[in-house]
Amino acid sequence: MFRLADAAGVSKLLLAGTTPTPPQPGIRKTARSTERSVPYEVVKDPVAYLARSRQSGALILALEITDQSTSLFDLDLPEPDREIVLLAGSESTGIAGELLALCDAAVHLPMYGQNTSMNVTVALGAAVYLILMKVQ
Repeated sequence: MFRLADAAGVSKLLLAGTTPTPPQPGIRKTARSTERSVPYEVVKDPVAYLARSRQSGALILALEITDQSTSLFDLDLPEPDREIVLLAGSESTGIAGELLALCDAAVHLPMYGQNTSMNVTVALGAAVYLILMKVQ
């Protein structure tokens, strides 16, 4: 995620739940030292963080396939300069319901194969670049 954030010019990574945080040795190796240059915040209370973000006007998107989720191919961003908070959940459990309830929308990547999910980091990479296409 640090390398993705660096490559895409993401303003900040939010690390919550069971997400590993620096200075764990595995992060430095996989991040190729981008954990030193990409701003990040360890969020202890994601519900409170999302509530504050929503109050400050951020668009909060959950990267999650739901009955009401919108394909990222079809997503319209009404205000391209608006801050976007993109949530990704655990590969096994997804995004908690209490967090989904605070999101403005759930978005997904179209799945054309037999599987209905992909690696979180791969999905984030595709989602971040699709969103970048829409805001530039």
